[in-house]
Order: sequence, then C-alpha cells, then structure tokens
Amino acid sequence: MKNAIACLLLATLISCSKKELMEEDNNVHPELAITSYYVNGTSGNDANTGTSAASALKTIQAALNKTTSGAGSTIYVAGGTYKERLNWPNSGASATEPITLTNYSGGTVVLDGVGATNSVQNAMINISSKSYVRINNISIANNIRSFASGIYVSGAGTDLQITSCRIYNIGWTGDSTAVPSSANNANPLVVVGTTPTAYSQIYVGSNQIYACNTGYSEALTMSGNVNNFLIENNIVHHIRNIGIDMTGHYSWTGAPDSVNFARNGNVKGNVVYNCVSPVATSGGIYVDGGKWINIEGNTSFNNGAGITVGCENANNTAEGINIRSNFIYNNKEAGIVIGSNAAGSKVAWSSATNNTLFKNYTNGGWGGEISLQNTDHVTLSNNIVQSASNIVVIALLGYTSTNLTMNYNRYYTSSGTANTITFDWGGINGTTYGSLATFKSGTGLEANGTYGIPSFVNSTLATLNLHLANSSTCINAGDPAFVPASGELDIDKQSRKQHNRVDIGADETSL
Repeated sequence: MKNAIACLLLATLISCSKKELMEEDNNVHPELAITSYYVNGTSGNDANTGTSAASALKTIQAALNKTTSGAGSTIYVAGGTYKERLNWPNSGASATEPITLTNYSGGTVVLDGVGATNSVQNAMINISSKSYVRINNISIANNIRSFASGIYVSGAGTDLQITSCRIYNIGWTGDSTAVPSSANNANPLVVVGTTPTAYSQIYVGSNQIYACNTGYSEALTMSGNVNNFLIENNIVHHIRNIGIDMTGHYSWTGAPDSVNFARNGNVKGNVVYNCVSPVATSGGIYVDGGKWINIEGNTSFNNGAGITVGCENANNTAEGINIRSNFIYNNKEAGIVIGSNAAGSKVAWSSATNNTLFKNYTNGGWGGEISLQNTDHVTLSNNIVQSASNIVVIALLGYTSTNLTMNYNRYYTSSGTANTITFDWGGINGTTYGSLATFKSGTGLEANGTYGIPSFVNSTLATLNLHLANSSTCINAGDPAFVPASGELDIDKQSRKQHNRVDIGADETSL
C-alpha cells in the first residue's frame, strides 16, 4: 500500500449478446459524479449555491451540509482562518467518489478553536461512522479544553484518508508546565472503532502534529476496533506524551473485546521526536495491545523511549509486532521496550530486527538500549546496539521472558571492549553478565553476535548520520539465512537485502 488506500474491485463474468456488450463498453468509464462546492470566508455567503468560486459559501459547515450521503463531493476552501467546529454529516459514494475537504488554489486554511462556533463540541472536526472521507491540506489549531480534539473519528466505516494537514496547539490545558492526571486528555488525531464492525482502510500520511499538550492521551491514535491502516511519512514532535499509538482492550471504546484492538497496520517512514510525558515513560511510537503491525523505517529520537510494545490491560496479548529498520537514538530511556507490565499479559510472536540504536537512556543510571518485560517468542536480530554506557540489554526483574531468540546483533559500548559489556538477565535467570563471552556461554544466545565499532557516516550527535560508512564491518554481516518479508524495506525505502547477505542495522548499502 503506497500513499493510497487500495480498493478491492470485484468483476462478475456474464454471458451477453454482441449488442449488449457494445452497450456496456460505452459506459465502462462513466464520468464521476462529484459535485464541487467553494467556501470563501471573506467574500462568501451561506445563502449562495456554493457551486462556483464566484458564488462561494461563507462557512465550511454550510458546504458540508450541502453534501449528500452516498454521493461524491469536493469542498474547496479559500485561504483564511475559520472559527468553526465542524461536524461531518455524510459519507461519500466510493473510493473514487469520496467527500473531500481541501484547500483552494494553494491557500492556507486554518480551523481555529478560539471563539469557534458549535462550542459544545470538543473536536474541531467530528466524524461519526462515515465512509469515503478525505481531509487534505487543512490546518487545525488552538483547541484548548478538557478532552479537546483536532480530528476525532469514531464508530464504524471504511476508507478514511487524512493527508498533508497540520495539527497544533491542541491541549487539555494551555499551561505547558501542568502535571496531568488520568482524567486530563486531549487528542490531536484519533480514530476509535466503537462497534462490532471495524473502522477500516485508514490512511494517515504526510501530516504534521506538534506542540500539543495531550495529558494522558497521544498525538496520533488508533484505538478499539480499527483494522487495516497505514500511518506514513508524518512528522510528530513536541508532544507532552506518546507520539503515535495503536491500542487495544480498553473497555471505554464499547467494541467487543474480540475485536477491540488496532490491527493489521503499518507505521512507516515517520519522524517522531520530543514526545515526553511529565508523569510516565512515553514512547515515540507505541503499540499497546495491538496486533499484526509493522513499525518500519521510522526515525525516533529525544522521546521518553524510542519504540515501545506492551499491553497495559491484564490478561491480554500484543502479538505479531515487527519493529524493523528504524533509527532510534538519544531517547531518555531505552531505545526499544518490549513486553507487558500487566498481570497475565505479554508481548508474543514479535520481533525487533535490523534496527540501529544509538546512545539511548540519556537519563543515565542503570538502563539498557533494549528492555524486556513479559514476553514470549520474541526475536532480536541484526540490530546495531551502540550504548552510551556499558549496558546493552536488560530483562527486567519481576517479569518473564520465554522463548527468546537473539543472534547476529552488533554491540558497542562506552568502554570500547567486549569484556565489559553488560547484559542484565535478572528477569530470566537472575544473572548479570559482564562480557559478551559469558553472556553467550551462560544463555546460549548470540552465538553469532559481535562486538565492535559500527562505523557510521557521522557519529557526532549534532551532525549525526547513522547510515553505514563504506568501511563498516556491519555490511553484509547479518544473518545469512535472512529473507525479507513481503514489501520489507530499509530506512531509505530501498531493498532490504541488496546482495547475498543482509547488512546489520537499519541501513542497507549497495556495496
């Protein structure tokens, strides 16, 4: 799936006469029935027809109200600031005849929450159980209130696309120093599947979400019964909690628990940074009880943690999560955290492969680049793990990691020697291993793990470039049995395996 949501077309073969076939051929490509409406906040009037720029409507809501359920429409909005909270009234007809809200002639359109209409609505754009919806090139700003939202989608539907939007200054409070409780929440962009029928075919691409005070919520969220989504090429930064989140098993969604989790998704090519909560560990990218999700080719830095996979609700499982080919650096806590901290829950059948982790755990103290909690059948392989300290991987005390696989990882630490590298295995066998050799012999893991300088293009933080230098011994040094998954790419969206053997780390060279 690239930059669009694919449609499934069903063709039925029928027998027909030559005349009937010719008549059908004349209508193979009928003209799309899409009505255009125009909005101009300066010169428009809601008494106008709105069907041309010369007869533009004044408000966006008036244009939305002119759409018809099951019919395609495009709403073109002239540049300007619109003090409106919008309620989306209708679904489009199909993937080729959606209802689209977009800017007109390159203008900057800002939905501003200060003094906006429809003040009882918490969201700037509210969408409830609508399908074939497009929101493109709209800025949403300045919505400060309890449970504020930028775009809030709930219910069930299909084919929703949000592209090239800017969402900023959405918060539960305007006080950037306030410490939230669990009752303090704001959602810049959220999709919640609330019924037994999923919200499906969701595309969120090339948006910017920033400067939001989300409390206990996140910047970009998929929650509840959400199935089949692609989140790619977004920039998410300066969020006072988690950046991108895929959650499951929260009863407040109302979805049956058998489908109450985000699933079958891809999170690719996003840049997430400065997402830090004042009260808890906040991952740049987080899967909390979701299933069958690929997290690939992202850059995550300066967050509470880089990429986290867990399950906060007891007696549930996050599974089928693949963290691969990501740059993860300079986060306050671990670069990757995998495992549940809830009773009876775990992360299972998941992997972290071909990632580049560089000098995370900037908080200092006792902490590793990778932290494990309750896990089962987790694989860590082909990763570069360069620590600012001598601690690389921790299996946290009080949790259980079973059926763990580790191999072909490349380690480098502050000491510069494999004899002082530390694996804290308190959560598995109560042992702390002080060298790579003793870790191998004591656990049977990392038979082909190595220690040495990864050799990046530039390892100075101010000018950091984590691509492999031509001299790097990580080139063609990964697992010789490695076979890329279908569609799997490296950090630059190039072929994950370019020669007979995969490279270690997120970057695959052409050497």
